[in-house]
Amino acid sequence: MPGLTTTIANNNLKSGLLLAAFPALLLTLLAAMVWALGFMAQPPGGGPIDPTLFQSLQLSLPDDGALTPAALTASAVRSWWPWVLGVAAVWLVIGYLFNSVMIRAATGAKPLQRRDAPELYNLLENLCISRGMAMPQLHLIDSDALNAFASGIDRRSYAVTVTRGLLQTLDREELEAVLGHELTHIRNHDVRLLIVTIVFVGMISFIAEMIWRNIRLLSYGGNRDRKGGMAAFVLVAALIAGIGYLLALVLRFAISRKREFLADAGAVELTKNPDAMIRALEKISGNARLPHVPAEVKQLFIENPPELGLVSLFATHPPIEARIAALRQLGGLRDEGQSIIPRVG
Repeated sequence: MPGLTTTIANNNLKSGLLLAAFPALLLTLLAAMVWALGFMAQPPGGGPIDPTLFQSLQLSLPDDGALTPAALTASAVRSWWPWVLGVAAVWLVIGYLFNSVMIRAATGAKPLQRRDAPELYNLLENLCISRGMAMPQLHLIDSDALNAFASGIDRRSYAVTVTRGLLQTLDREELEAVLGHELTHIRNHDVRLLIVTIVFVGMISFIAEMIWRNIRLLSYGGNRDRKGGMAAFVLVAALIAGIGYLLALVLRFAISRKREFLADAGAVELTKNPDAMIRALEKISGNARLPHVPAEVKQLFIENPPELGLVSLFATHPPIEARIAALRQLGGLRDEGQSIIPRVG
């Protein structure tokens, strides 16, 4: 099993790479859209594009009468890359400052004070004291589902959120195990990486939505002579939006599902009670669905069952059965170097 230092270093590296790739991906999507526009603006037979069609974009277009989709795209990239970097920077600053507000709005979570749930609050506080951690915020989702998650990117925004169903169903030891699981995600910086991914995917989803809005506006204003070109543009734009969505999907599933095994093991390390974690997972299994939560945010939860009909390849979490088997193995391990983590991507 990788050590805590290695896990934290890997997650920090992945977060940095994602942040670096963010503006590059936005610029690539923009370039693809401009190329599609240029391609559709070409006259039949593939002649040069009429530059007057793109005067409103205020681009430095070649004046030799040979404007091609590639030249149009290169001009757009040269002219707009500072704006793209600015938009990416603003989006990431918004994500940094308001990620807690966004997550609470997406899940319907409300702050939870000690007086509201003293036993839960004391359990979390004691676990934090035992590891010298700062106490994260506590939040509650008013739902009968059994689930929990950790979120945040720094001490200012770290939070542990549980559902009302979890509080009402789990006993004290099981609740402590779940809190230990979520604290391990914070210690390992899993939550930071996931929040960066959610902000990243959110921006890509926003761009895809804007593409479709523009397609609808253009289709309403088009004339009959251009309907064939408009249909082709819709297909190209749909392909670009699909590529953006697939890239976002790859980012989501590139985050190793082993993080859940590590968090389960971290809960056992904190509580010294693998049976409690096993019982908690058994109760959570089959009762974890929160339909109102966006798919991007669900990957934060202790359990995110795949939608009906989807294969396990598209699951953000390993099967609970595999996690329980790993915990049972952990409870009976005697060789220190033996790993409890199955070969899960």
